[in-house]
Amino acid sequence: MKILDLNILKNRNFLYSVAVLVGTMVGVGVFGIPFVFSKAGFWVGFLFLVFIGFIMLLLDLMYGEVVLRTNEEHQITGYTDKYLGPWFKRVIFFSVALSLYSALLAYVVIAGDFLNNIFSSVFYASPASYSLVFFVVLSVLVLLGIKRISWVELLLVVLFTGVVILIFSLGFNKINLSNFTEIQPEFWFLPYGVLLFAFAGFSAIPIQRNILKNRETELKSSIFLAVLLTGALYLLFAFTVLGISGSVTTPDAISGLYEFLGGKIIFLGSLFGILAVSTSFLMLGSAFLDMFHLDYNISRRWAWILVVAPPLVLFLGGLRTFIEIISLAGSVAIGLEGIVLTFVYVRSKSKGDRVPEYSLELPKFIYYLLIFMFGAGVVYALFIK
Repeated sequence: MKILDLNILKNRNFLYSVAVLVGTMVGVGVFGIPFVFSKAGFWVGFLFLVFIGFIMLLLDLMYGEVVLRTNEEHQITGYTDKYLGPWFKRVIFFSVALSLYSALLAYVVIAGDFLNNIFSSVFYASPASYSLVFFVVLSVLVLLGIKRISWVELLLVVLFTGVVILIFSLGFNKINLSNFTEIQPEFWFLPYGVLLFAFAGFSAIPIQRNILKNRETELKSSIFLAVLLTGALYLLFAFTVLGISGSVTTPDAISGLYEFLGGKIIFLGSLFGILAVSTSFLMLGSAFLDMFHLDYNISRRWAWILVVAPPLVLFLGGLRTFIEIISLAGSVAIGLEGIVLTFVYVRSKSKGDRVPEYSLELPKFIYYLLIFMFGAGVVYALFIK
């Protein structure tokens, strides 16, 4: 059976579905990847990228099957409640809330820097002011709903992919291969949390099913293509930035390129950044709103307030970190989600109320390996690192 039939690439809704998942994954996390690659070593980071990409593809496909085995429309908390009960629902809610609030806050923080880089020569304002403008505009778009903005998602995915290729083209002749040889064993674990965070896109999968209504057979291919494209973008970006800036690679990836490529690359990188964080803010914010609205029966307006108020309060309160936020959120929040989702998947195999359009046949030891890996990652991040 083919994983990807090229004929479905002609279908507009299929492309929207791919774009939704890519747009959810490719967000602020991508800017931390070159930095963690530079600290751990490019080849250590590359191995983590391949490994984490494969693991997250597997989890996405497992979650897609859970969604297809269920008649009702939910987000991950609702599926957890249905198949595992209220205690596990509280665990998954904690992990999802930690992950999504961390992401939304990180988007707001870094968006101010990107917008300042883009518009400072025309209209000067502080990065914090730009962050607030970004927050207001994107929060309103979340309130409007995913169906009104899905075409924008596809356009932005195409645009920021083009920007990455432009950055690669401009910087290719400045890549120094010696920047890929250094390995620092003491930082070997650093890529783990950032890459988990960067590949996390669970919230988009129920939206993909909704977009592919009456064409659910294409969901598996949509997930596969989205993860593949995302991994390729991450590798290209990390290779280019680290190859150019080497040991002076910065946590935001972009500012460290200034002395090598000048102001033009700062503008292009910031343009890519604002496109990436905008798409992810829209997708994550919409999914978070649906979780409150569908799974907790909260009115849509109050659900929206619950989504956007905490990041705003934390930002105004001075919490404006970056790498630390996404690393911890990836290791702990995404790790917990991975553990619970594995249990949900196993239970849905016997308790689902719908025949799915695809079904994975995985040996039992895979489930144990997933639970052990994510559990060890949580422990290491909290108590050892």
